Amino acid sequence: MPLAISTDPVIQLGSDQVAADFALAPGAAPAGRMALATARMVIFVGLTGSGKSATVAGLVASGAIRAVLPDRRAVTDSIILPAMTGDPSRRVTDRIERFRLTAAFRDAHPGGMGDVLERLTVDASTVGERLADGWLVFDGVRGPAEAKAAARLPNAVFAVLQAPPEVRLARLSLRGDPFDQASLDVGDLPEDPGGASDYLKVLRDHEAGSLMADGTLQRLAKLLSDAQADLAAVASAAAIVMEESKYYDTGEAVAVLEQSAPDRTLVIDTAQQPVETVVSAIAARLAR
Repeated sequence: MPLAISTDPVIQLGSDQVAADFALAPGAAPAGRMALATARMVIFVGLTGSGKSATVAGLVASGAIRAVLPDRRAVTDSIILPAMTGDPSRRVTDRIERFRLTAAFRDAHPGGMGDVLERLTVDASTVGERLADGWLVFDGVRGPAEAKAAARLPNAVFAVLQAPPEVRLARLSLRGDPFDQASLDVGDLPEDPGGASDYLKVLRDHEAGSLMADGTLQRLAKLLSDAQADLAAVASAAAIVMEESKYYDTGEAVAVLEQSAPDRTLVIDTAQQPVETVVSAIAARLAR
């Protein structure tokens, strides 16, 4: 079946337009709101740096989707973190603290973000009627517990994006996203790195060697040195990738999805394929 391309502008929903009420059963909605639990939704699964943001942007440009839901970061900010800190006005910017707070949320809600998606609602009159047709995108779900909960959404398709830790670490180090920060003591980093050895030391100091072979670590240090990456960004990236590895395992999430939703799951290696190919594969699945 040829891909149906929408000529309507893609709806970008803000975090103030969605809500989740954990006092209600999954799929239920308060008066005046519409539940999204049965919507056609493509849900991204993958770790930081696996290519989710670039792929979502590509799907938006392709016209294959109707709306983009607030991403994991925004939903965490507006729903999950306030539930754990008790202070909706408090911003939690440190990635390491965020991992720990979201882990505490999963202790209370074992399905994590999957439990949130089952309860996500929008205003029925101003937003809901605009989402009647087409696919929604959510970025994203992580880990087996979240995948198991999200698989209960009957019309969801899962796009699992994978990349090895060295690729993800390089992407985080070089992309310049202000969100990629962690509370680190970087005061003794050289202001003018002398070469790959300085990058290798930072990577080893932050235990990146536990995620990859030493030869791979040395090649990564050379790549970052050649790219003149900021050493503080490399330190933050290494800490983020390490901390994330403690809480999430994409392999386990894939196993859950291939058992619970095998015909609704695509697994794509973004280290081996350009973003255009990844977008085309997902768009073709949505057109079925």
